[in-house]
Amino acid sequence: MSAVASETQTPPVIRTHQAMNTAFTATIRSDDAALAASAAEAAFARIDGIERLLSRFDDTSDVACIAALTPGQVGVVAPETMDALVACARVCAATGGAFDPTVGPVMRRLKKAGMKWEELSDDVLEDAFARGGMQRLVLDAEHRRVSVKPDRLGRDTPLELDFGGIGKGFALDECAKVLEGEQFEMADYLLDAGTSTQLVRGGPWRIGVGGVWKERTRQKTVLELRGGAVSGSGFELQGAHVVDVRRKTAARRWVQTWSRAASAAVADALSTAALSMDAPEIARACTALTARVLVAHNQQKMIDLIRDPLKWIGQPIGD
Repeated sequence: MSAVASETQTPPVIRTHQAMNTAFTATIRSDDAALAASAAEAAFARIDGIERLLSRFDDTSDVACIAALTPGQVGVVAPETMDALVACARVCAATGGAFDPTVGPVMRRLKKAGMKWEELSDDVLEDAFARGGMQRLVLDAEHRRVSVKPDRLGRDTPLELDFGGIGKGFALDECAKVLEGEQFEMADYLLDAGTSTQLVRGGPWRIGVGGVWKERTRQKTVLELRGGAVSGSGFELQGAHVVDVRRKTAARRWVQTWSRAASAAVADALSTAALSMDAPEIARACTALTARVLVAHNQQKMIDLIRDPLKWIGQPIGD
């Protein structure tokens, strides 16, 4: 996705930070440039904290602690981790299970196989999928307690969470809390997570969607936003890296999707889930999450006269 600065004349403060294996950028408009720069650094510090909690590669993270739980044990997690888990549960329910962060075992095996599904045997995939499932996760949000159930085969296997489909969006939502808090009170900014997920306030900020289909579509591909988030998912950069947990294969319903929602976490997760959902399922999820999704058909240019390659699903939402 592409972003264009808001129409005001104040030069923005722009800061970039590496985290979660991507580049986060904060573009902030403020009369106090020094305060805006401090706000950006504070927001990046929050991202680093979120990464330490949600990383699958840090043995001290909350995700690692959850993976160490066996049925009957209870773990207490940080408030941010519980918020992320609750957000996952909400999107999972709204998408009929299409979004599922318990695909860690599948992703681990896929990465070992170079993201080539054909390299994994049916037995390996069956075992990996049996280890996941949101039904294994038991949350006590009030007390921030987490416990797990046996896997689908009745085994006490680790519950391996993978926040790759929601983590960056969740981090942007946490950044917004920092920027809009009493210490900084920023009101005009754009936060970008590797150009795939963006969260804005103020503006209007012009966000481009539509990818390679922008010149072929009759749909609106430049969104002028004063609030909320946009996120995109597809296969152009990382190949078939999104798992269709319901069909136990790569998500291939659409070649690319973009979602619009108030929350960056919801937008991030919904664009991921939509890759494996049909249009009616997406429409129901959009209603449940107050969101909207743009999908791209995989078609030759000659088909454009018969069917637009891009299609919006869900009702327009306000800013």
